[in-house]
Amino acid sequence: MEDYYIEGEEKFGKFTTTFYSLFAWRMLKKLYNFALEEFNGINPKTILDIGAGPGKLTIMVAKKYENAKIYAIDPSKYMVEVEKKNFKKENIDCNCAQGSSREIPFENKFDLIYTTLSFHHWKRQEESISHILSKLNINGYFIIIEFLNEYYKSNVSQHKKHSLSKEYSESLNFEDYEKTMDTQNNLIALKFKRIK
Repeated sequence: MEDYYIEGEEKFGKFTTTFYSLFAWRMLKKLYNFALEEFNGINPKTILDIGAGPGKLTIMVAKKYENAKIYAIDPSKYMVEVEKKNFKKENIDCNCAQGSSREIPFENKFDLIYTTLSFHHWKRQEESISHILSKLNINGYFIIIEFLNEYYKSNVSQHKKHSLSKEYSESLNFEDYEKTMDTQNNLIALKFKRIK
């Protein structure tokens, strides 16, 4: 299988995928609920999860938008294998594939693209955003969900190391896309809406 990581990006192998799919996602329920709230008011027919991991949030999104076509990608072949098993178990039809923020293996465009706790891993963030925005339909949204950097005071905090700052978010602007930002306690949602 192809390697969708670039140098410096954290790779999820067999062991880390097993740990994440069994345990880590359980600690992220608050973040997943925050993400679902951020999707309110959007009625997408096509949805893409980038860096979907084991697919736990993707399953919640599929249940929220029962009539939407769901797509999920992850650079780890092991994560994609787990995703497929989880979707089958939940009887959810989802197009799963290996891919990355730089390489989306689907030809179609989307009404909603989102990524949760993946953006901080990307080494070419602005290049990735540009590529993702090109995959949106008019009035479509790209939403980044991360831990809020400014919330954590200690520089050795794992959450601070794996987070997004308001300052950096404010610097990201793209022509023909409207940007909004929401924060809630230790979480941040950065949204881009394609306006033309």
